[in-house]
Amino acid sequence: MKRLLILSLPLFLLTACLKDDEPEIIIEPVFPVLVSSDTLTTGEKWGLTIGMPAEDLYNKIKTLSFQQPVTNVQVIGNFFSKIEDLENKISLYHAIYLDESFGTSTGIQIAFADDKVSTIYTNSGVKLNRWPSESSLINIKTGDATEGIYQKLLRIRQFPGYSKKFERISIFSKNLKKPYDPGMTLSRQWQFVAISDSSHTYHISVNLTDGKLNSIYYYLYKN
Repeated sequence: MKRLLILSLPLFLLTACLKDDEPEIIIEPVFPVLVSSDTLTTGEKWGLTIGMPAEDLYNKIKTLSFQQPVTNVQVIGNFFSKIEDLENKISLYHAIYLDESFGTSTGIQIAFADDKVSTIYTNSGVKLNRWPSESSLINIKTGDATEGIYQKLLRIRQFPGYSKKFERISIFSKNLKKPYDPGMTLSRQWQFVAISDSSHTYHISVNLTDGKLNSIYYYLYKN
């Protein structure tokens, strides 16, 4: 998917054109360098203690003291097949993804910011102002309040030709400014990125078993 937020190494490509009739100057990509990594199965790291319950873990991540606050965690495996399961969840996340069971280029990605719909894209990268596009139907538009999205999705699912986009519903990017989602306890892993300083970044995975933290994986990169 074009705009799905995932934990991957950043890639920077800078191009500069001096004049229209001069050749383009391309600077080779700069890749982060792995400085260190570790796996912890006992004790604690950054106050994240092995064995702590998932909700306590969530609240601790919200307060981690890095150069910048951690603003979201990726909740791995947070898939649903019934929109009714998301009645009280949508506003807790940064985005919702709707698609058919096997994935299509016309799947829909709806992102939120400041409790409103900020962008709507198809999986192929087409930006939409509203979905569905037919003005005669109930639709979700950029600027809509997140609190009304659930009811609109219930209506859209009933339209002929749109029900299949509700076969696979995903909410991954948990907004740490929002309350804990009890459904996160069922995930086997959460992932997040933390800026250590101006030149170093941590990629962190916290792994859960039976709703408790059982291990921490981390990689420290020099940018």
